[in-house]
Amino acid sequence: MTRQILFSALLVVSSGYAFVKGGRPEQIGAATLLGGAGLSVLAASPAIHRFEHVETGILLTDLAILGVFLWLSLRSNRFWPMWVAAMLADEVILHVMLQTVPNVVPRAYMHAIAVWSWLAQIVLIAATWRHQDRLKRRGADAPWKS
Repeated sequence: MTRQILFSALLVVSSGYAFVKGGRPEQIGAATLLGGAGLSVLAASPAIHRFEHVETGILLTDLAILGVFLWLSLRSNRFWPMWVAAMLADEVILHVMLQTVPNVVPRAYMHAIAVWSWLAQIVLIAATWRHQDRLKRRGADAPWKS
């Protein structure tokens, strides 16, 4: 339970920071990660059977979030969405690999997909900080490619 509380706190801090201090790409990324976390909770299997098999609802959520970050990677002037997209691609691969190797310990499956969510929050914080740094140094930080 402590892990969920700590993740929720990190999610609120990273998203709040991005909403207040980030540019439009950071805000879209924050909304996507926040919404994805909520959808993952709703889409997960019942607790008694969670992570025993491929979590299809979480997989579909991860695919949708991956789509948003691929779009951000192509449209924004930021490099960080590509990092988050790569992390989400890793999550999707882990879901798919469970089909090939079904005897994975459920707890290992859970931790393997969860680690990328933690790292994505840290990347969002760093991206927002870098946006603020560019604003201080240059006075502007164009969010989108021409």
